[in-house]
Amino acid sequence: MRATCENGFPDMRAVNLMLGCSSDKQWSHSALTKRPIDPVAIATMLGLEPERIEAILYGMRPGLINFFGAKITSFNLGGARKVSPTHLKLHGYQKALWGLRCFSFDPEKREELIDRCDCGRRLLFGQTAAFFTCTKCGADLRELKSPMVDIIDGTALDFFLTLIDPCADRSRRWNIGESLRRFSRGEIFTLIVESAKLLNLQMTGRKDKRVNDYTIPPAVLLKAARSVLHWPNGFIEMAISIEDSKIASSTRQKTHPLVASIPLQLQDLKWFIRKELNVVFGKGQRLRFRHPTSTTSQAEDPPIFFPKTVKSQAKSLGLPRCEVLNLYKVGSIQCPDASLGSLLGASPNAPALDLESFRSSETKKAQGLPVFELVHSCRPSRHPWASVYQAILKGELKVALQTSKGSSTRFSKCIFTKEIDQVREICQYHESALSPDTQIHLDDVMFYLRMCRTSRAILRGTGLIPPGKLTLGMIWELQLRYMTFQDISSHLLVMGMNQYPNILMEDIDKSGISRMTPEVRIYKREDAEAYLAAFKLGVRYV
Repeated sequence: MRATCENGFPDMRAVNLMLGCSSDKQWSHSALTKRPIDPVAIATMLGLEPERIEAILYGMRPGLINFFGAKITSFNLGGARKVSPTHLKLHGYQKALWGLRCFSFDPEKREELIDRCDCGRRLLFGQTAAFFTCTKCGADLRELKSPMVDIIDGTALDFFLTLIDPCADRSRRWNIGESLRRFSRGEIFTLIVESAKLLNLQMTGRKDKRVNDYTIPPAVLLKAARSVLHWPNGFIEMAISIEDSKIASSTRQKTHPLVASIPLQLQDLKWFIRKELNVVFGKGQRLRFRHPTSTTSQAEDPPIFFPKTVKSQAKSLGLPRCEVLNLYKVGSIQCPDASLGSLLGASPNAPALDLESFRSSETKKAQGLPVFELVHSCRPSRHPWASVYQAILKGELKVALQTSKGSSTRFSKCIFTKEIDQVREICQYHESALSPDTQIHLDDVMFYLRMCRTSRAILRGTGLIPPGKLTLGMIWELQLRYMTFQDISSHLLVMGMNQYPNILMEDIDKSGISRMTPEVRIYKREDAEAYLAAFKLGVRYV
């Protein structure tokens, strides 16, 4: 356009004729992707080598186009002309970067781009004689006033520019998430732009982002860039905030809107984002895992969907899922799902879970006490399961695996130890590191309160176990207030006074302590502890 103007042509029709095109062919960044461009013909007109023209041509849709080395979709290019008056005045040329729809400002001058003269005439690329002036009123575009943009996150802007700006310094190394490093500049650029569109939709309440004149405010664009820099927690937090954003299609969304927004030409990125978001947005029950040592905010601790591999490990260990996540977080075992491990901040170098190594100690009659019963008897609540299992898995606490006589083959119910004092010491100096806000599955109640499904259902029906979502804090409160028959039995076992269940039940009934509900053997803690104290003093025998 500038060369045509300097050679005295008033518009681009002369160039169209020289290229053998229709004289009314439009010129814009977007238009250049809709028809074949002959680099040799253009180079001949400009007196340049064809290779120089080939290097800056975008290529044709529907495939990805080449924006100075970044592979992006043609939809990122606009049809209108936008200029920065200050840059135009100082340097006298049009930046290719301004042709990207996502930019509403010039990153260098930090000035808002204008696409219309003050008289209202839209700026176009067709009138070359008006490179610096308005085609309607003759106003000098270089003298137009445009407000400056307040950039509050210069680091995010620099990161975004290294992805797409032809003039950016790409020698700087950015500490982005390990899993993102396999993607190209164009793919990361697309992820940020599509995120920013949805963020803007969420903030403005607009229903359609697939319009030709959409504008992304600088603050929103940089917020999306920052979320990628803070991968994965910052990205997940952002994804939660845009979960309800609506895209152009009126059909019901079956996937997260961000996954739906990634272009089909970027299938690898699309599937990667789908997998990453499945940790939080996967089908099935999601529970919030919280750890007080985390520096993340409540918003950054999203409800987690548990992958099959994690469910399988929790089942093998015989522990609630939140306790297994705690083992991942403290580095006792490696999380089998890389996306979840990254979200938790778990070490990827932690040892893999290897329960087979305990098979060498398997016996039909293990000596010592069951670890499960021992831990439950050491303190009323906040049992430090992660600390105990960390010692077991590291070999610091010696255990033996006893062949299960019942249907359970879960590790937690089959391990015995003779190092009773060490378990007591762990329970004395440690407590659960999990937050009381951590949500648990309804089945986890059977682990913590030592009861069967029928008893759990009855207590839920009576309101003793609260309705709705359950948290560890609720369970700990119940443990402090009540003791079940199994708790009493465990204490007697650890005291060396193991009793036959039927005989013990009969004796408890005779002692006069009453159940909280007739159908379930659960008692007030002070009554149950008084009953146990009689055994310790030798007053009571069965």
